[in-house]
This record gives sequence, structure tokens and C-alpha cells, in this order.
Amino acid sequence: MIRERSGTGPYPYLAENRPRPPPEGGATLSAVDALPATGECHLWSVPVRARPEWEALLSPDEAARAAAMPRGVRRDLLVTSRAAQRLVAHRYTGRPARGVRIERACARCGAGHGRPRVLHGGYDYSVTHTRRRVLIAVVTEGRVGIDLDTSPYPGVLRRLIARITTPGERAALSRLPARELPEAFTRLWSRKEAVVKLTGHGLAARLDRIEVRGDLARPVGSPAEDWPAFPIHLRDAPVEGDRIAAIASTRRITALAPRSLSAPAATGTTRSA
Repeated sequence: MIRERSGTGPYPYLAENRPRPPPEGGATLSAVDALPATGECHLWSVPVRARPEWEALLSPDEAARAAAMPRGVRRDLLVTSRAAQRLVAHRYTGRPARGVRIERACARCGAGHGRPRVLHGGYDYSVTHTRRRVLIAVVTEGRVGIDLDTSPYPGVLRRLIARITTPGERAALSRLPARELPEAFTRLWSRKEAVVKLTGHGLAARLDRIEVRGDLARPVGSPAEDWPAFPIHLRDAPVEGDRIAAIASTRRITALAPRSLSAPAATGTTRSA
């Protein structure tokens, strides 16, 4: 279990020390595992690769989307992400993964691009991914959002800084040596993206109207309609390689518990992931 590490000063994304990722694999759960404790976040890490047997876990709409894709990374990512969400639900509820119902209706327009929610799961979760790995953050109390980013190309970096930062954040970034700027900006960016995934606003939110100070995110002006009144807590998450991940939560997370996934078949039995 990874205990919380505090940032340095009011802008923790400027801290030099990054959290170290857990050993590959992490802890493997039993068939029905306890939900996260108060203040705890379970962080599931699932490598993306071809798993034809997982396609049986998809909903009819998801299966149709996957079937329409050529075999390759995009299809593997869709199958991995959607099946893994059901396999995680199977771990917590004991229900067959194939029968898990996941709701994605947007709270504002009713379309299917909202925050995912396992019906009767008893927990909240958020998903992020690269082409090689899917991360799923799970909490029992309140809401959670997770985002995983890599540093942008130098030609894009300055434009992004101008577009998504507040004046105070730009001033803090401007004081950094050039070699430290990409990582510091990416850490800030991932935290803001985690925030808007938690709130469900996504691309509708103005990231330059969300300020990261300490381990909190606060609105500056009006980031988006229906912005929540509750405080949003932030922390980094350990990941492999040069990626940077951040977690936003409505209840302060004091411990991260890495989890790995043994792949159930459609009946809920287990195989190696």
C-alpha cells in the first residue's frame, strides 16, 4: 500500500520527486474482494493486448464497435478497457462479469458519454489509458477521477500552457529551468484532466479556470455549468515509464492500493491476465 506523499509548497506539481510505480503485477485479488476502505483508492493496472476471450464480456453495442474495427491496438484497447471494467466489478460483487451493467448516461444531456457507473456496485470509479495500459481508480466514498498523460512535444507545450493555466500557474511554471518544464506542466495538466473527469464536464470545462494549489483544485470564475460546490482533492499516482497520472477525489485519499487483474472468462472463472 502506498501512503500519501505531500507536495512541496503551493504548487506540488513542481516537486522533483515522482512517486515510484509498484512492481509489475501488484496484488491479485480473490474472487470477491472487499471494497476500498475509507480514504483508500484501489488502482487497477491492466496491460493492453489481444484477448479474444474477453470479447464475450462486452455489451452488444461494444461488441459491434469492436467487430467493426480492424484487429490491432485500437480494438485491443476497446476490448481491454470495457472488459476490465466488468472484471473489476466481478471482483467486488461476485456477479458474473458478463452480466455487469455499466451506465454511461450524461447527467446533462442523457447521451452515452457520461461518467461510467456500475449499477448496484457500491463504489465509484474512473478509467484512463494509453495505447499500452488501462488504469482504473476505485473508491467507496464520494467520487473519483483519474488521468494519464505524457509530456507534449515542445512545439505544442507553449500553446497548451497559454490555453489551460491560470496566471498564477503560468508564473510558477515560468520560474522553472527549461529541462523541468515539460514534466511539471504534464503533472499539472493531468491533475486538471482528472478533475473534469470527476465532475463529468470533460471537454466542456475551461481548464484555465481551474487552479491547482496544494492538494486541492478550486474554480476561478466559472469553469463550466453546474460546477460542484464540494472541494476536490488531488494526488499523483505511480505509473511506469515517462507517463504521469493524477487522481482527483471528493474525499481525500490517504492510501493507494495497487491491484492486478486475473482474467475471468464469461462465467466468472479466472485465467491469467
